[in-house]
Amino acid sequence: MITVITPTYNSEDHILRNLQSVFNQTHKANQIVQDNLSSDSTVKIISDFDNEVAVYSEKDKGISEAFNRGISKASSEVIGILNSDDEYYDEFVLERIAKAFQDSSVDFVHGDMLFVDEDLGTNVRKPLMCPLTYAMPYNHPTMFFRRRVYDEIGLFDLNYRYAMDFELVCRMYHSPEACKFKGVYLAGDPIVKMHAGGVSDAMEIRSIDEVERALKEHGLWSSTAFFNLALRRFRIRLKSILKLVRLNILVKIWRKYKWS
Repeated sequence: MITVITPTYNSEDHILRNLQSVFNQTHKANQIVQDNLSSDSTVKIISDFDNEVAVYSEKDKGISEAFNRGISKASSEVIGILNSDDEYYDEFVLERIAKAFQDSSVDFVHGDMLFVDEDLGTNVRKPLMCPLTYAMPYNHPTMFFRRRVYDEIGLFDLNYRYAMDFELVCRMYHSPEACKFKGVYLAGDPIVKMHAGGVSDAMEIRSIDEVERALKEHGLWSSTAFFNLALRRFRIRLKSILKLVRLNILVKIWRKYKWS
């Protein structure tokens, strides 16, 4: 069995499509919703949709803690996280995931992500599978872990608010290039459909600051990392300028090139 963890907060506009994408899977899963005391109709929508979805509405200190609480409550060997505004690409996703985990030596599974952004361009994003000093190697929304990975490296660090996924992956590596665990990339259709959520440029910069902190904390910092993070900061500032002068078309062209 697979457990899918979904953190929510005032998610009434999109939680239904998330629930439906899990419910419609050919390989059934347990879904745990970890709600941060939503003040809208999020919890009611979940309860009306399927009373078998486990909902826990309690105050948390951020998404890292929501992740951790969901993982701690999960009883399955395989655990995935599906954010409230995301959904599975089709009804066969969990069937593909379960098949990959039939190999008992596999520690985690990941794949492509369809990034939906009507303003700046929709594209399929393949995992970069690059050294940590370049960027995040995987699309975290597509990752499923065996519980033994969390047992060995621990849960998400509550000190990270934006790049908690990158910091977790840092703990999975011996060096910027060598992962301690066996991962399987699922080629073919994307795993998750992720909707652009209007993340501000300031939050993107904060996320990069946390990536830098994670690399330094885990002894992975280098001149290569310095250069690549500086380049990412420049691109974010350039993007904000292009958006300001209404040249979004240039951002679309860049994204199409980058993810082609």
